[in-house]
Amino acid sequence: MGPIIFFVILIISLIIFGSGQKRRSNRLKKEFGAALHSVGIHQSGLPQVPEGKKVDILLGNGNLYIKADEQIYELSLRKVSGVHHPDQQEIMKFQSFLIIGYNMNGRYRRIKLGFFKSAVAKAFLWEIERQIFTNNSSDGVIRL
Repeated sequence: MGPIIFFVILIISLIIFGSGQKRRSNRLKKEFGAALHSVGIHQSGLPQVPEGKKVDILLGNGNLYIKADEQIYELSLRKVSGVHHPDQQEIMKFQSFLIIGYNMNGRYRRIKLGFFKSAVAKAFLWEIERQIFTNNSSDGVIRL
């Protein structure tokens, strides 16, 4: 009887934790007008954010938002020069990375963000590429 009660309490606590995370994600999406949200790890590239810092990553309205504690970085997708998702075999770790080339104040920077799931990193990659592609096309002319 004891293990069953422990298992039920564990399941209930996981449900409560998950619903809290979902509410937080929906609140952040609404606040920033974002379509995608994920929690990730900042690896390098952003000023005043230490490596290994847990950050919220949001994508929407032509911008990539990175929220670290009370600091919010708004990166315009018009300044993104490239985005790359290395293969899992290249990394051989449990995290999946997204590397974003960004022109920041006249300097080129590589912003490296870690995700816990490869599918989430790929969703951000595809959405960033789609928005860049849409921004660079008009009047039937596609600028690559």
